[in-house]
Amino acid sequence: MIGTDRRLSGAARVVKLVCMAGLFLLLCAAVISPLHAAQPIKIGVVLSLTGWGGSAGTPILEAMEVMTEKTNREGGVLGRPIELYVEDDQSNPTNAAVAATKLIRDKGVCVVVGSLFTNMSMPMLPIVEKEHVLNLTFSAGRDITIPLKKWVFRAGALTDEQIGPVMLKFVVEKLGARNIALLHSTDASGMMGAKGIKESAPQHGVKVVMEEQFEPGDTNMIAQLTRVKASRPDAIVLYTSTNPAAVIAKNYQQLGMDHIPLVGSHTIPTQDFIRLAGDSAKNWTMMGPKTVIAEKLPPDDAYRKTYYDPFMILLTKKYGPTKEFKSFHGHGATAIAMVSAILNKAGTDDRAALKDAMETLSIDTMNGRFTYSPTNHDGTDMSFYGPLIIKEGHLWPWKYRDSEEIPANPHAMAFP
Repeated sequence: MIGTDRRLSGAARVVKLVCMAGLFLLLCAAVISPLHAAQPIKIGVVLSLTGWGGSAGTPILEAMEVMTEKTNREGGVLGRPIELYVEDDQSNPTNAAVAATKLIRDKGVCVVVGSLFTNMSMPMLPIVEKEHVLNLTFSAGRDITIPLKKWVFRAGALTDEQIGPVMLKFVVEKLGARNIALLHSTDASGMMGAKGIKESAPQHGVKVVMEEQFEPGDTNMIAQLTRVKASRPDAIVLYTSTNPAAVIAKNYQQLGMDHIPLVGSHTIPTQDFIRLAGDSAKNWTMMGPKTVIAEKLPPDDAYRKTYYDPFMILLTKKYGPTKEFKSFHGHGATAIAMVSAILNKAGTDDRAALKDAMETLSIDTMNGRFTYSPTNHDGTDMSFYGPLIIKEGHLWPWKYRDSEEIPANPHAMAFP
């Protein structure tokens, strides 16, 4: 009887020890990882990850993911982790609208980020307005925010209409061109860009002597370029995106048009374009953001030290040391910076509170400074863009166009 009691006592002690150990582990988990116990802050993302816009949407998502992971490692926002709910609109406007609806109604996100292109962003607008959900869009279309939409804010580039006058100013002041041929895609961005150029041409003393259009998916623009060449313009102004621009570059060279200066829009200058176009775009000038030449800035440059270098450490750690930076990465990093800022400002993920916080936000980001107000939902800084050229397979500031060689000290450079 005594032996039995002792065995029972031993068993009881084992059970007690197991329970204590379990409790200890639970307490450790609570102390070590409180973030994982908190309810996540749900952020919806709609991007073109496949289809003709996939080469632009993919780097945006990559940047959002690395910046979200960094944020969560550092404790999240408001003591809660950020969780991204991602939908691929497949470069299709209808899919973008469906994706936005799904994220808002089924997932309960507090913010929708995206889409990138105007075609996909436009059908999302009535949905976010109706559902009262903040939308941070990267679209450059003027109609995205004008007239003012209560829940829609631009978190990307200048509008297509804003870039047009910048291009014309360069054409007149630097190239001395007055008669231009306007070549643009038929998607919303191309049409809006062309509209801005035509509307601002008179005030710059510019005459559009020829206008040609093409579909974004066209694989040959010989016919359009032949007509452009025949019009004998002082310069060509091209408004489109990376892939069709590469087709035009090859056709431009095939037709022996190198003697006609060409100025391209801000979505063209990427490493993808350089790879696709090769030497055929060596005489081109393209408007581009500071992000695409950040690695050529001095190592102690404030922008490079604050944004570019820290981001590249994160990007290459996740995707490998050979991972290239693309200008669209700046969009993704900027979006997470904005989301974190307004969450902290509002102190909640309540949708209405986030919208109010957005309307008082002034923030420096990887894509420049953004300043918003109740009457200004654009907020973009025009000084972040400048003229770029391609030299030896890389993008450089336009000031080096006549240099026989790349500067011995590439860091002794300024932008624009």
